[in-house]
Amino acid sequence: MGAGMLIAKEVNRLATLHFISLVNTFICENGFSSPPLLEGSGLTTADIKCGTGVITPDQEFTILRNAITITGNTHLGLYLGEHCRLGSFGIFGFTLLSSQSLRTALSLLFQYPLPFGTGYQLELTEQHGLATLIIKENFTIEESLRLLAVEFCIKALHRLMGDLLCMDFPLTVVNIGRETIHPSARYKEHFNCPVLVKTSRLAISSLVFDAKWLDTPLPWAHSVGHEDMKIRSAKLTSVLEMPNGLLDEIRMHIIAHIHKAPSLESIAYLMNCSSKTLQRFLQGEGTSFVILLKELRFIRAKEMLDEKMSISSISECLGFSDTAYFRRAFKRWSGFTPSQYPNKNN
Repeated sequence: MGAGMLIAKEVNRLATLHFISLVNTFICENGFSSPPLLEGSGLTTADIKCGTGVITPDQEFTILRNAITITGNTHLGLYLGEHCRLGSFGIFGFTLLSSQSLRTALSLLFQYPLPFGTGYQLELTEQHGLATLIIKENFTIEESLRLLAVEFCIKALHRLMGDLLCMDFPLTVVNIGRETIHPSARYKEHFNCPVLVKTSRLAISSLVFDAKWLDTPLPWAHSVGHEDMKIRSAKLTSVLEMPNGLLDEIRMHIIAHIHKAPSLESIAYLMNCSSKTLQRFLQGEGTSFVILLKELRFIRAKEMLDEKMSISSISECLGFSDTAYFRRAFKRWSGFTPSQYPNKNN
């Protein structure tokens, strides 16, 4: 193992809608429509327009299965990764953009792995003047989704590094650690370098490039803006990360459906239990569904106020029927109206 290795932390968490919005845009631009893409996910076209929304991994996987079926594209991950620009990552994309160097940006990516979800562990090693960005998989899904996920992650990382440096980022070698695929001209088209396809189950995917790029100053580096963006990214991560446990799984489902004002019955359905069983469990934990929903709405409202979202947008994203109702609820929670809340600029 080379010197200077960085390893991303592993987390269990929800996913943002940024990636699903990217998939939806790609589908629509290629002559297909949104409803078949979202079928079975519980989401509507209006839902995916809420950039602060989150979904469960199962919802994401359902949509990706639909995307493969609709397009028939065996290398869909490559095309999605090609279109995954910094703006696709929302606030976190601008956090990376304002980093001092590529090394700093990658370190932040490992600390807050927001763009690529829970399915990967990223490592960076350096040896003999070459840097290797290693992508390890830690998810269990069918092979078609695994291939899509791996190809997307590799190409999106390549695109990300190019966007950060404002150039076509040169790679030395790309390793694609999948055993069921074969070398394709599409890989050379996307990476413009030798592409090695492994045949072992133990194979690991990676991007290899000249280590000099790691410490090249980024054109859009901004130390003050970067620190502000890091705070915002940390807050977003705190919403998405979920420890293991049944109560945390319930919170995860509530957050993922918070834009629809979820009910006890709807969450019980997602948990594959009756509403009475869920209610008894929450009582045993010293809480209730109403309390959890209120707490999670309040947390998300404060975070969206920090992001300077409009009151009407926050109200919609939290599933309130009208803005006035949200204003009254927020005042009950905090003692302040949303516009008066003292922590919103902190």
